[in-house]
Amino acid sequence: MIFKLHRIPDRFIFRVIFLLIILWNLKYLFLIVQVPFTMLFVDYFGKNSFYSQVNDIKNSVKNIKDFQDEGKIGFVSDTAQNSVFDKEGSIKNFYIAQYAIVPSVLKNDKLENYVIGAYENSHQKVTVPDGFKIYKKINDKTYIFKRIDK
Repeated sequence: MIFKLHRIPDRFIFRVIFLLIILWNLKYLFLIVQVPFTMLFVDYFGKNSFYSQVNDIKNSVKNIKDFQDEGKIGFVSDTAQNSVFDKEGSIKNFYIAQYAIVPSVLKNDKLENYVIGAYENSHQKVTVPDGFKIYKKINDKTYIFKRIDK
């Protein structure tokens, strides 16, 4: 014979537990409502410009036969060579180019046969390093130069 130790019906206990679960989850309701509105105000342009810059360089480089054979690629920018790593924009351009040309190594000089030029100010005229020619224009800010004096 089974004896009930309490006189509260099971249906009531179930409803109370269910109500507690619902109330516990309501505190997370604001997160569900917040997510779509948060996505509207996030600046995705900066993130997408990074990936589009990397993809532009990768796609341009893979069409050049002897580019990856060099192993080392030079780098120039509109910033002076000795202060490339002092300014945020030039550091960003350097590492974007390095990321795009892996497994080759990017060097901050003009001693290699190929040089990637990344310029912050796309409005001013691009200065081609001495002994080089513009081999390929990737976009308004990025160029590939090839040595002509060897």
